[in-house]
Amino acid sequence: MFPIREADFGKERYQQHLALIRQRILGFALRRLVPREAGFADAEEIAQSSIVALWEQYPDKRELGEMTAIAIGTARHKIAQFRRDRDRISQAAADLPPGPSAGDLFERVAAREEADRFLHAMLQLPPRCRELLRLKLVERQEYAQIRLRMGISGNIYEMAKRCHRALLRLVGGSGR
Repeated sequence: MFPIREADFGKERYQQHLALIRQRILGFALRRLVPREAGFADAEEIAQSSIVALWEQYPDKRELGEMTAIAIGTARHKIAQFRRDRDRISQAAADLPPGPSAGDLFERVAAREEADRFLHAMLQLPPRCRELLRLKLVERQEYAQIRLRMGISGNIYEMAKRCHRALLRLVGGSGR
C-alpha cells in the first residue's frame, strides 16, 4: 500500500510543479508582450502551449529547476514565433491595395440595396412571371425557346411586357 501512495505523491508533486511553472511562464510572457505587443489572452496561450510542450515532449523530467528551464526556453521560442507571425500578417496587410474610398463604399451599399429591392420584387411576382423573367434575363434564352419550355400558347411578347411592367412597379420604377 505504501508504494502506491508514493507514486500518487510523485504524480501530485509533478502536477504542482506544472502549475507553478505555468504561473512563472505566464508572468514571463506578460512582461514581454502585454500591453505593447499582445493581450493577456495571447500571453496565456503561450504559457499554456509551453506547459503542454513540456508535458508531452519531456515526461521524464521531474525536477522543478529542469522543468522551469525547459519551459522558459519553449516560451522564448513561442514568443519569437508569435512576433514573426504578427510581423508577417502586418506586412501582408501593408502589401494589400488600399481599401475602398468612401464614395466606392457608398456606391456598393447603394448597389446592394438596389439588388435587394429587385430580388424582393421578383419574389412578389407570380410564379409564371418569375420563371419567364429568369429565363429571359438570367439564362438569356430566346422568346421561342421560352415559349416551348414554359408551354405558352399565347403571345409571349405580351406576357413578357406585362411581367416587366409588374416588376418595374414593384421595384419602384414607372411601370405604367
